[in-house]
Amino acid sequence: MKAMIAALLGVLMATSAQAASKSFQDWTVVCDNTRECSAFGFAEEGADDRPFLHVQRPAAAGAAPVARLVLASESGAPTRWAVRVDGKPVAGLAPKAEGDADVVLTPSQTAALLGAIRNGKRLTLAPGRSDILLTGAAAALRWMDDQQQRAGTLTALVAKGPGPASAVPAPPPVPLVRPGPAVSQSNLPEKLWPGMRAKLGEDCDASLSAEDYDPIIARLSPGVILYGELCYRGAYNEIYGFLLADEKGGHVRLAQIPNLDGATTHLLMNVGFDPETQTLSNFEKGRGIADCGGAYSWVWDGKAFRISDQLEMPACRGLGADEWPQLFRSRPR
Repeated sequence: MKAMIAALLGVLMATSAQAASKSFQDWTVVCDNTRECSAFGFAEEGADDRPFLHVQRPAAAGAAPVARLVLASESGAPTRWAVRVDGKPVAGLAPKAEGDADVVLTPSQTAALLGAIRNGKRLTLAPGRSDILLTGAAAALRWMDDQQQRAGTLTALVAKGPGPASAVPAPPPVPLVRPGPAVSQSNLPEKLWPGMRAKLGEDCDASLSAEDYDPIIARLSPGVILYGELCYRGAYNEIYGFLLADEKGGHVRLAQIPNLDGATTHLLMNVGFDPETQTLSNFEKGRGIADCGGAYSWVWDGKAFRISDQLEMPACRGLGADEWPQLFRSRPR
């Protein structure tokens, strides 16, 4: 079971050239299909409080990076901020957010902070709180420059060069992903037709009783029914196998659910289907507290599933799903 979950996470979290994620010791960067990037710096693993630094930058040539300093913990917001790198105050960054646990810096403050952390070791936000580790920060920001095609230009964060901002290419357009025509969900089968589950083969645990779960059954198009069967159940993840068939359970085939690298799968974790928007979605927990993994969705366009939205956090360092950055975005019309 654990091996299968790890393999499935690896398949769905694989990325294409335009949408990618990579970790550098205590830092992780995620860039989406429009080349917008988010870099995260974390405290040491196991810290009681989990401060982090989030640096976000759109792909447009003139877009400035914006940093967030987050110091949430069970003890609440800090009564006093003291932003220091290796014990030295950061020039131009006078803390003004007393009593706030989440501070968005101005572009000039962000520039000052990024300049200070490139060669630093520890970022301190408040007395008595855990530090954000800076090991990997320079490499992470350099990789962000490369993904945004800023390396060698004046706009780069680390990999600076003489090239003008005009040398940075325009971001790619947001792809259009439009659902197919709405279809009635009346008179659907209540369960799989005899013999259908066998089509999932060794991917499905035959010992699971059909009375222990509800299958996912929905009409995608006239004559095309989506069947989802629970194949494995773990401590905090459930894996469903998906089939397509006609209204009478004929012409059965494995569903083809695409990934960004062009591969497809018929297995998804922790799934749901919304027939109104024809959206299949899942939430993959990298571990039980759900501080890493992915949240993905696919839209049925009338003929096939297409990727519509993806969030991803490869590093298990305490960030809830509401903080996970975008890996893929689309527009409905």
